[in-house]
Amino acid sequence: MKAGWLLSLLKMVSAQQGQNEERPQEGVPDVPFSDNGEDNVRRVVQAMQQAADLLHMPLGNGSQVPRLLYLKSATDSSLQQRDLIRPLLALHLQGGNWERLDRVVPIPQKKTVQRLPDAVVALLEGNTLVSLPHQTGFMAYKTKKDSGRPISKAENQSIVMGPQEAFNESLDTNLSLIRKRLKTPKLRIEQLKVGELTQTEVAVVSIKGLTSDRFLNEMRRRIQQIEVDGILDSGELVQLIDDQPLSPFPQFNQIERPESVVSELMDGKVAVLLDGTPYAFTGPSNFIEFFQSPEDYFNRWMSSSLIRVLRVFGVLVSLTFSAIYVAVLTYHYEIIPANMLKTIAQSRARVPFPPIYEAFFLELALEVLREAGARLPTKVGQTMGIVGGIVIGQAAVSAGLTSNVMIIVVSLSALASFVTPSYVMGNAVRVIRFPLMILAGIWGFVGLMVGLTTILLHLLNLSSLGAPYFSPFSPMKIGDLKDTILRFPSQLLTFRPSLTRSQKDKRQAQQPIKRR
Repeated sequence: MKAGWLLSLLKMVSAQQGQNEERPQEGVPDVPFSDNGEDNVRRVVQAMQQAADLLHMPLGNGSQVPRLLYLKSATDSSLQQRDLIRPLLALHLQGGNWERLDRVVPIPQKKTVQRLPDAVVALLEGNTLVSLPHQTGFMAYKTKKDSGRPISKAENQSIVMGPQEAFNESLDTNLSLIRKRLKTPKLRIEQLKVGELTQTEVAVVSIKGLTSDRFLNEMRRRIQQIEVDGILDSGELVQLIDDQPLSPFPQFNQIERPESVVSELMDGKVAVLLDGTPYAFTGPSNFIEFFQSPEDYFNRWMSSSLIRVLRVFGVLVSLTFSAIYVAVLTYHYEIIPANMLKTIAQSRARVPFPPIYEAFFLELALEVLREAGARLPTKVGQTMGIVGGIVIGQAAVSAGLTSNVMIIVVSLSALASFVTPSYVMGNAVRVIRFPLMILAGIWGFVGLMVGLTTILLHLLNLSSLGAPYFSPFSPMKIGDLKDTILRFPSQLLTFRPSLTRSQKDKRQAQQPIKRR
């Protein structure tokens, strides 16, 4: 019995160790290098399929000379020439005292490569492989080309007050922006790789002593279990690790602002950053935080609370306004005041379609205009959205395809959808609007209530990284309600949200500041 238990434990440990190791390159034989530099270079060139941008540079004539192997497209040539090639040439001309190599080469990031798959990975990461005479394998120096754009303002999560920096496509730059704001040795950064072909670098970030080990281990486990050809953006990775991939609602909060990620980390959450994308994502997340903005905490608490209420109201309007109009005109016109009913009847006198067809036509036309405006160049897109909306709306009314009131309803519904700070949650609201209109057109208010009840039940059943998605409303956490639809004064936000199950739930002192 004890032997079987011990064997099972050893299998679990070995499986965990296998997950933590880097995945070998597919199709590359796992063979060790020898002390023959020419033979080692030939093996690497063959493994790289004779790539046109793979360059081999011997520093001199003969067989006993230093050799460089690197990818021209992934290497910073000026850094390589200044900090690597010149010191190597100087040492070679001085007789080849390679024991002084570490003192003359000012590149701190280096590692020894003894096997062929490791050499291929090092090349693809932008390293320069150096083969020294009578040395087994290569020395890999980090000479990666930094091709990312500079730090700029946030495009999709812009704010008026607060920091204006945003992430870019460089993982090192993004991590430095977090380090800049979290000057603590408790910040933990774990490096993983995802994608058989892309070998995308993934950084799992947390704060020791705040982040629950349960959520950290679960995030790491889900990422390590991914088997896919490639990951190019954080949005792809999020969809692969969602608790319920078929749900229209986002279950992880995607963020392009470093101070927002730092705030989430200090709440005890886990953050994940990918190389090549300007968006990080954090978890576990709840439904209400997708309607909160970083600016809420930089403004006074009363104005921030008012803006949050307006956001929630705007989402409800965007979801239900068109559906309510369709239900009222189809089944419940008796609730409309007589004066207003006369105006609506006159505006619909020439419209040959029932309200559900009219609403669908305008909603689809609006979505087409919105997508066209987003895909066209900035100046042309703005003109297309404004002129196209005015011209098409006026022409539709003149032709009798729709009524003036329906245009107002659809326009207000679309305008209300823009108050959502999260782009992915805004897309979810846009999608759900159409099924609600269908239900309202079939069964009136009964169908609308069935749709809203179904959405509510779905939200109650959702989870994010195993945590309840509709927290703190279900399960009810009275203390966490201070920072949901309303934001209480900062002095009262003493504890971290219970959603994260942080190891240290208190974030600030409870006693007030003494004032003279």
